[in-house]
Amino acid sequence: MGPEWMKELAQGFEDICDKALPSTTYDAIVDAYETNLMIECEPEYIMPDFGSNPDIDEKPQMPLCECIEKVKPFIVAYEGIKDQEEWEEAVAEVMAQAPLIKEIVDHYSGPDRVTAKKQNEELDRIATTIPKSAPDSVKCFADRAALSLKSNPGWGFDKKYKFMDKLVLEVSQSYK
Repeated sequence: MGPEWMKELAQGFEDICDKALPSTTYDAIVDAYETNLMIECEPEYIMPDFGSNPDIDEKPQMPLCECIEKVKPFIVAYEGIKDQEEWEEAVAEVMAQAPLIKEIVDHYSGPDRVTAKKQNEELDRIATTIPKSAPDSVKCFADRAALSLKSNPGWGFDKKYKFMDKLVLEVSQSYK
């Protein structure tokens, strides 16, 4: 066996190991990316430091072409685009990737998204269904739980809804 043959065998062994054995580094990268997408695609969380909720006003989405044209000066300067032909190539590339990006966003936030305003209203509505016989401390706890859930970007709306619903159910059984 010559050195070239040995090098080829070693490379083949490494390739097989990469495919067959789990890679903790790759798994960590995928997990971090997924967590990031869960947060990025679920912008309906309260930003108390800024006193705002980025998505609460429910403005209709701007078409992608219009949005790209709006940010054209920034992108041209940032990317160092020299002429109109180069700009059109960049826009065509973005437009080609748009369906994939939409698919990723829909996967993480769902095609049937509930707006932030409706999420907040629904969580508040559930919190107010606590029986009147419950002490004020329990009602305050439900309000704080709703606020905490509104501020949690890591949970989807379905989990938040189930949690609040379960809280109200358990309180209702205790204070009929």
